Amino acid sequence: MQKWIIAIIIGLIAILGIFIVLNVDIETEYVPESEVEETELRNTIITLYFVDKETGALAKESRLIDSKELLKNPYKALVEKLIIGPESEKNERVIAENTKILDIKFEKGNVTINFSKEFSEDIENEKLQVSKEAIYQTLIGLTEVSGIKILVEGREVEI
Repeated sequence: MQKWIIAIIIGLIAILGIFIVLNVDIETEYVPESEVEETELRNTIITLYFVDKETGALAKESRLIDSKELLKNPYKALVEKLIIGPESEKNERVIAENTKILDIKFEKGNVTINFSKEFSEDIENEKLQVSKEAIYQTLIGLTEVSGIKILVEGREVEI
């Protein structure tokens, strides 16, 4: 009786093994629907922070940009994207539209950004704090950044 049970188990294992071997395609070649261009391979995702119009809280907005933009001066590239503004209609800009970046420096983990006077013109202190927080959250995505300092026309912004 035990011999029959062992024979049945061995037979089931053999059938299962054959079934698995026949259903596994070892040399599967995947063909993409379209060729991936070199420029597409250079794209990377960045996260920018803007203000949600409804809640007033910071809101993330992801963008796909060319990695080459980040290689030259990643801090400037990200801040320029903040100046351009959000793509989503649910968010509002955190930096005045006509603001220019006069200078950006990175030293010992801190990014110092010198903006033109448009950055703080006609803006209350609370909104400056939100702008600074949005810039910080955007730049902290770069692992080497631990802090930011904001200047307007060479003078530190007191918030």
